[in-house]
Amino acid sequence: MINYVAYRKFVTLSNGKRVMFRFLNDKDREGLIQLFQEAPDEDTRFLKQNVKDQKLINYWIDHIDYRKVLPLVAVDLEGNRLIADATLHRGKHAAKHIGEIRIFVSRAFRNLGLGSVMLDELIGLALKESLQWLKAEVLADHKKVIKAFRAKGFEIRATMDDYFIRKDGVTHDVVLMLRPVMKKEEAEF
Repeated sequence: MINYVAYRKFVTLSNGKRVMFRFLNDKDREGLIQLFQEAPDEDTRFLKQNVKDQKLINYWIDHIDYRKVLPLVAVDLEGNRLIADATLHRGKHAAKHIGEIRIFVSRAFRNLGLGSVMLDELIGLALKESLQWLKAEVLADHKKVIKAFRAKGFEIRATMDDYFIRKDGVTHDVVLMLRPVMKKEEAEF
């Protein structure tokens, strides 16, 4: 079992900046609001929820439940601010063995390996939490994101036409990607 309060991991990005991973807590309200408010609309319009809505962020902070969602955040140690949010959403009922991954990285910290390291961390956490499968839903035209997930062992299982609809009514195809938490070649005997 993971000690959610004490959990910390330190990583160095490709530009030399030091970042700390930890789980979101009730003291992160303003930091999470700031992370999403500062993001350009084109960075947030493809997310499943309206993260610019402060009521939504307040709800998340007021209802943190690590048994339902593991919200991992990255903190820039130099600026002491949240720079990324990655969540592992546990499935319910017949899907309780499946975790859904969502990752958001601040524009200033993209292309530095942060998203990949956070994805690795979520895969490791899924193993510790006894999940069997991980899934990600990625817009079909986000080729770099699909490539990054493929590099971590995710496979495309379906393409769903017009599955995502933006606030302005424009639809996008979505790729469903799956990965076993423990791949056969990773299993120890």
